[in-house]
Amino acid sequence: MARSAHAEHPCGKRPCVAGKAVNLEDVFPPNFVRLDLGILDKGHVLSGMAKLLASSSGAPVALIESALLARENLGSTGVGAGVALPHARLHALNATHGVFMRLAAPIAFDAIDGKPVDLVCGIIAPDEPNAALLTALSAISRALRDESKTATLRGTYDPVEARRILVGGEG
Repeated sequence: MARSAHAEHPCGKRPCVAGKAVNLEDVFPPNFVRLDLGILDKGHVLSGMAKLLASSSGAPVALIESALLARENLGSTGVGAGVALPHARLHALNATHGVFMRLAAPIAFDAIDGKPVDLVCGIIAPDEPNAALLTALSAISRALRDESKTATLRGTYDPVEARRILVGGEG
């Protein structure tokens, strides 16, 4: 039987891309989990996310923000239940980078269920023919579809705990 590009890691803990593990602990460094941000609209969320992702990736803020906006213009990344997953591929990258933001109050995000969003997880990845972006999005969306995990994310005041929930590790 052929191995899927989205197979599980042999240890059963990490998603894989063509046999290479995607380490969500590397994608979401501890200082890129932000809680209770007072951001009032989608544009400012994407702008703030671009600034954080630029500091992690070294790519220009304007390039990241433009890519996130272009992706958002194709269709909202608000996936429902108060969650949004803005993402983009960039030629300028050699690794996948992410940021998690919990907003102090939910905002309009044109989500598929029409509900406002308070949990936003942004990911940028290299524009390569592998599935790194999709694998990272899949792993994060699994965590954010779990109602007990999203309830904990909405209730915690500890960024280390929030990161542990997202990456599935020890924080």
